[in-house]
Amino acid sequence: MTNSSTLRVFLTGVTGFVGGSVLASLYTAHPDIQITALVRKESDAEQLQLVYPNLLIVIGTITSLSLLTSNAAAADFVVHMAGDNLPAVRTMIDGLASSSDGSPLPKIICISGPRSLIDRSLPVTGTASPSEKIWSDVADAHTILSLPKERMHAEADQEIIRHSIAKGVGTILLSPGQLWGRSKGLLRKEGHAATYYAAVKRRGRAFVIGDGSVAWSWISKDDLDDAVVFLIEQALKSGKERREQLGVNMEGYYFVQAGDVSLIERAEAVNKRLGFTEVERVSVEVAAEIHPFGPLMWGCGARFRADKLRKLGWRPKEVDWRALMEEEGGERA
Repeated sequence: MTNSSTLRVFLTGVTGFVGGSVLASLYTAHPDIQITALVRKESDAEQLQLVYPNLLIVIGTITSLSLLTSNAAAADFVVHMAGDNLPAVRTMIDGLASSSDGSPLPKIICISGPRSLIDRSLPVTGTASPSEKIWSDVADAHTILSLPKERMHAEADQEIIRHSIAKGVGTILLSPGQLWGRSKGLLRKEGHAATYYAAVKRRGRAFVIGDGSVAWSWISKDDLDDAVVFLIEQALKSGKERREQLGVNMEGYYFVQAGDVSLIERAEAVNKRLGFTEVERVSVEVAAEIHPFGPLMWGCGARFRADKLRKLGWRPKEVDWRALMEEEGGERA
């Protein structure tokens, strides 16, 4: 990288499952980068400051737009990990643009998600289609950024890219698979993977919709952290030519993925761990009663490949989702 003692990175979402872990990884990997984090609660800020004494903390919320503008303008790079909040992201892009020379080099990573790949107009069956597409962030990037706006993440992704192009700011949308493992963050250790495990324990057996052959691509939490840090490192490297090798905006949609796992594989693994035997077949209606997003989480799937990151030299280190299910005594699946 360039002289990292002068580099400033602004983070949002650091009290969450993803953001807290990215903060821990970046702080450890690059102690000489000046990290500023947006934190809502004074009590959370006090805890973070004890663990990260060199962290600069700004008290505010994701709706504190003037605060976001000024801190983005003062940063060399921004990582947004607080959801599809379009006013916040647009504001930070405006701040980055105010200190930019107009060349769309990579300046901000926004954590998105792959659920835009799911066509909710189709019936939820839990069964994989023989014609199911495996998406590539190289071959299918423009298609992904042109999906119907009513799909989850799609409208936000497209508007972020549109605004980035208009402002001359290079944006990377990072779309991780289903997250496995324990977060290194201080305040939230478990993510959505704990939801299914808890539901299985309550019901006394694992369950699937249909035959459970539908699958999600997945990534470990640590490997997602590594991908974010890797992209920051590439973006802040000396030399414009190297930085321009990173795709941004319409070429800036990146999957993060290590493998695929079907719902029936997950169900059988949880049953084995808990000593249950039967995998229950439930209807879409029952899945919705278990959790409002149950039909989406357990009846749909999306498989994709992190071709862009692999071309840049990044590789996942964690390739065994079963080990991550039990990491540090975790109850997740």
